[in-house]
Amino acid sequence: MDKRYIVPYRDMYNIHNLITKINKNYSLCFDKKNKCFLIMNFSNNEEICLMFKKFNFNIIERLQKTQISNAKNIFRKIDESNEKLFYQKEKQLKNNVYTRIEDLNWLSKRTNKILPSDIKKIVEV
Repeated sequence: MDKRYIVPYRDMYNIHNLITKINKNYSLCFDKKNKCFLIMNFSNNEEICLMFKKFNFNIIERLQKTQISNAKNIFRKIDESNEKLFYQKEKQLKNNVYTRIEDLNWLSKRTNKILPSDIKKIVEV
């Protein structure tokens, strides 16, 4: 490893800050010679923790898995996020059903006969 080619890297997705939240000694770097990204631990003799070519969100997960002390917080946050998403989806589904029932009710008051094509148009919206 040639230190001349390794430079600190700041990304537009703010992954650098997320990495430093996992461990304050971690730093995101770019290796100009090998054209790859590195996550280095500067408190442990510049140890390379992770090397990758493209950014993806698995990077953060991999680093968090290495931090056993953070496991409870991670699982709690995931559960809270999943619960929030579940309730949002449930609320959205209820609103959609309610809106379509209102449309169907409005249409039934307008005409004596509701055609299957009318129902299909309302449901497809």
